[in-house]
Amino acid sequence: MVKHNKLPVNGTISTGEAVTISEVATGHITQFAGWDGFEPAVNAALQSFGLSLSADYRTAMRHENSVLWRIAPNRVLLQSAMPVDYASSDDIVVLDLSDARRCLRLEGAGAAGLLARVMAIDFSASAFPVGTFVQAGMHHVGVLVDRKGDQTFDLLIPTTWTASLCDLLISHFGHAA
Repeated sequence: MVKHNKLPVNGTISTGEAVTISEVATGHITQFAGWDGFEPAVNAALQSFGLSLSADYRTAMRHENSVLWRIAPNRVLLQSAMPVDYASSDDIVVLDLSDARRCLRLEGAGAAGLLARVMAIDFSASAFPVGTFVQAGMHHVGVLVDRKGDQTFDLLIPTTWTASLCDLLISHFGHAA
């Protein structure tokens, strides 16, 4: 993992709640996309990770060191410790995005409040419970936000935007919404 920012960074939001921004290793990020035979084909590919497709587009499926996000009807992202050993076929295309994404982790009592300052999403525990995710824009950049814990959010960000989005988050320390 190449370090682009001097992380971790600790700060507080205007309410005085603490937030830590750090970068965590993504491991392997693999996108599966397909057509008519997508669901059975991707479920077969995911068996070795102990995962299967979610019925919805908000629930992150987790097993051991792997996370699966269903980001469209025929498209999923898999974050795993091990690389995917599955070839593209007529029903499914496999794309390694490991070098195309970075992961920022926001932790602390102010993490949800900080995210709410830069994204038009309700990050309250009732609207965005642990184990769910959302894809949305942050400063016109597509970001996947995964709520890992009560006060922990992981943000999958395109690699080329990581430094500027990290700077954006840090610039909101201590500012009111």
